[in-house]
Amino acid sequence: MKKITLLLLHMQHGGIEKQTITFANELIKRYNVEIISVYSMKKDPAYKVNEKVKITYLIDDAPNRNELKTAIKSKNVINIIKQGIKAIKILYLKKHLMIKKIKNINTDIVFSTRIEFAKLLSKYCSNNIIKITQEHVNNESEKYIKKVKKSFKNIDYLALLGPGSTKNYSKWLEDNKKMKLIEIPNILENIPEKSSKLEGNNLIAVGRLHPEKDFSTLIDVFNLVHKKIQNSTLTIVGGGDEFNNLQEKITKLDLKNSIKITGMVDANVVQEKMLESDIYVMTSVSECFPMVLLEASSCGLPLISFDVPVGPRAIIENNENGYLIQNRDINEMSNKIIELLENRDKLKELGIKSKEMSKKYLSTNIMNKWYEFFDNL
Repeated sequence: MKKITLLLLHMQHGGIEKQTITFANELIKRYNVEIISVYSMKKDPAYKVNEKVKITYLIDDAPNRNELKTAIKSKNVINIIKQGIKAIKILYLKKHLMIKKIKNINTDIVFSTRIEFAKLLSKYCSNNIIKITQEHVNNESEKYIKKVKKSFKNIDYLALLGPGSTKNYSKWLEDNKKMKLIEIPNILENIPEKSSKLEGNNLIAVGRLHPEKDFSTLIDVFNLVHKKIQNSTLTIVGGGDEFNNLQEKITKLDLKNSIKITGMVDANVVQEKMLESDIYVMTSVSECFPMVLLEASSCGLPLISFDVPVGPRAIIENNENGYLIQNRDINEMSNKIIELLENRDKLKELGIKSKEMSKKYLSTNIMNKWYEFFDNL
């Protein structure tokens, strides 16, 4: 039986982490599977892992970025030195323990989830082991493209999530004669039996509170919606560094009674919040293959997103399951939201199609592609 090893940074909340654990839980049905996680974070995995999947942690700790920030902010010199030394040690161990593991890895196939791991695999992994990397990032800067070319020199396969990514990477890596590109989308773990009733005026967005997700612009969009539909609400599900900034903006716009930021919650709560909502809205600056759109789709929600390169356009079809908004136009986005909330027949038509379209991403469809690929290696 083939052994497949998956490399992860950690096993806590996150799109890559959730998808990789879902992938491992499916792979274990046919193969031996191990997840190698750099950090234990001193917590159990945020998502359920099949007990047959072996988990190996390289560092029984977590990065201390927040502690270092707090020390710097408080100007506590002793604590700054203490946390600084710890940070350097953790970064050293992160790289060198992964190199050591890769040099001695006992597996048939190793699967990277980050470009930094792909670079180490390319440099240190045995040629007898099949090396696969999956990219969850869409970044068209020259610096990133140069990094991709350098990091993937000795990788056997690059797994891409949609046609937009395939087009970009095939162009960037046209000189790499060793690597082959395969296109297989992510897995939607399940489809809830229930669907949203689509009877309210509730918007929802999910993700880490990071500038890349641009929830600040989402608040601007909602502000325009709320002026027209005063009983509308927005729920932002997630936690992160931007929490205080977003709360300040909400207060400044006098929207405290209409916008709620939940903080980090588990997957069941996310699904519950989606089922209580009426439209999923995405204002990200960039996305690769946003699983959260599929999860919202599986709850029967119409999807409205800015048409950023690659990601949402792989999932959203205009006037079928939602709308793509060009040029990050907040007026156009708010108008589309208002239009749907004022036209329940159209809202529900898009919701029904959205749920139906999500079914093609279920594991029964996606995993057959992976099984065929792995069995033919």
